[in-house]
Amino acid sequence: MPVKLKKIKRKSPLNTALSKWYRTQETTGSVGLQEIEGRAALSLGDIQSVKLEDLGTFRITLSSEGMATPDELNARHGKGTKLVFLPRVELKRSLGDISFERAP
Repeated sequence: MPVKLKKIKRKSPLNTALSKWYRTQETTGSVGLQEIEGRAALSLGDIQSVKLEDLGTFRITLSSEGMATPDELNARHGKGTKLVFLPRVELKRSLGDISFERAP
């Protein structure tokens, strides 16, 4: 199953007066590990994100080249995909409690 794409308009972080159209993935929901366990063949298009109980969520992201109008966008404007981990808030907060010391 392919990842579904949609067109969105984003402002430039460097020049807020400038806006371009980009391709991005359409979020279809997330699943837990129990739901994908035991599936022999798993396509990344089948799953948009996977939740790992107390740790966080893995999800697919897409980067694309910006265009002036939505009609100019097509499949060749995609630059690539990444697998991103988003930690749960509690896990991220716990990073502030870590202390470091020099190894012997």
